[in-house]
Amino acid sequence: MKRRRERGRAALVTAAPLTLSGVVVAVLALVVFPGRAQAFPDALGPRATGMGDAGVADARATDALRLNPAGMGLAALYTVAADYQFMNKQAGQSLNVAVADSTSDTKVGGGLFYGYRSASPAGLPSLGAHQAGLALAFPLSERFLVGASVKYVHVSGGFEPDGQSSHGGVTADAGLVLRVAPGVTLGAAGYNLHDLSTVMAPLSLGYGIAFSPGSNLTLVVDALHDFTTSDPTRGVRTNVGGGAELLLKDIVAVRLGGGHDGGARGPAAAYVTGGVAGLSEIGALDASIRQDLSGDAKITTIIVGLRLFVQTAQPGSSNAFLPSSTTTDGSSGLPFSPGGAPPPVQPANPGRSFSPELH
Repeated sequence: MKRRRERGRAALVTAAPLTLSGVVVAVLALVVFPGRAQAFPDALGPRATGMGDAGVADARATDALRLNPAGMGLAALYTVAADYQFMNKQAGQSLNVAVADSTSDTKVGGGLFYGYRSASPAGLPSLGAHQAGLALAFPLSERFLVGASVKYVHVSGGFEPDGQSSHGGVTADAGLVLRVAPGVTLGAAGYNLHDLSTVMAPLSLGYGIAFSPGSNLTLVVDALHDFTTSDPTRGVRTNVGGGAELLLKDIVAVRLGGGHDGGARGPAAAYVTGGVAGLSEIGALDASIRQDLSGDAKITTIIVGLRLFVQTAQPGSSNAFLPSSTTTDGSSGLPFSPGGAPPPVQPANPGRSFSPELH
């Protein structure tokens, strides 16, 4: 059970010679060197939404593509995911699909993602927004992980402070994760570092802390600052949120959270969140809800998602970072020493042959 909650894994099989991270490295070389990745501001995925719009220090696999690309290096996972988000105001909805692979022998994690957003605000042209990108993560040491993403964003319609009907271009996110103690991680990420002057891709900064006091519990607290560069008259908007995730019997994860949004992710309001996930060795079903408690709009947001866990071999190199068996997902704490054999761990349920990934 030493790879507990990295994902619901059945028998390990041999990994394909060409990994997703290798493909992403090649594409990044063409895009960036020609000679959270955050999705849309309020589309964080079922897990982060259920935990109070938080998780910068605890995102991994496909969640890391939205919250903090460095988080892909927290655990060896190969995940394919999709989710649909609906808001009860202005017919707002979004669809996101992603794949992330951090099982390479090189310890480089890579991911690809696509997101679509639409809405029909009263008195304004219908909003349509697309974004697609790729991300990489790499552990500089056992404690320090870094990551970056490059993405193309195109937005048409909706409300933009500059009055333009269309915005688009290439921008980037960058993040880091620091393991400060067993079960404790710090994370920070900058989003949309090349300003596209659109409210759908704001220049912003997020940071947070994650704490796993036991093998089945994770606590997270985050802050997000939207620098509102598309409308300097608004000033900096800040969202503060946090939550918890509890694993029950290795098959159900329950999530609760809340916080206060100063306008960084939506209308200024206090909010509460909740969610649940059903886990198995081949995948997971997630559902979350976010409800505004104050403000004029009192928006309700519902998200449903599906994750598939791809079976791969463990990295074969002797210095691969192995996740800790004492934390909620097997990766929030300090990894085992390179080359050292991890201590044996007995499964919580002897009759079960796997322990699913929370994230």
